[in-house]
Amino acid sequence: MNLQNILKTTGILHILLGLLILFLLIFSVETISGNASYETLLIVRGTANVVAASNLGIGFLLIIGSSIKDQKSIKKVLSGELALMACLLAVALFNTFNAGTIVDGGPPPPFWFVLIVNPILCIYGLVKRKK
Repeated sequence: MNLQNILKTTGILHILLGLLILFLLIFSVETISGNASYETLLIVRGTANVVAASNLGIGFLLIIGSSIKDQKSIKKVLSGELALMACLLAVALFNTFNAGTIVDGGPPPPFWFVLIVNPILCIYGLVKRKK
């Protein structure tokens, strides 16, 4: 897999994650929230909107960045994506291990998929040798 395709794939995964969050906010927030107050629901929706928009923006940024021809520049973009995913993975692990005490729980399975696949693709792109 070439570096441009890795950027496109990671970008598409970010876009799918952002769309999933928007879908949850539009169609099933009441089921997820249970008996939360209206004010809490507004705060959660506001925060989730920002997270969804960020994922969409990062996805489009990576897809547009896949048109870069310089391999060094693409590797810098992959390094940035890897750093972002390391931060997100750290937060996800923290929330998962502290579920029920500090936080309510960790991320759902679709988030884990992106949190695992994107770093693997980035590492592969960074260590891959040019033939």
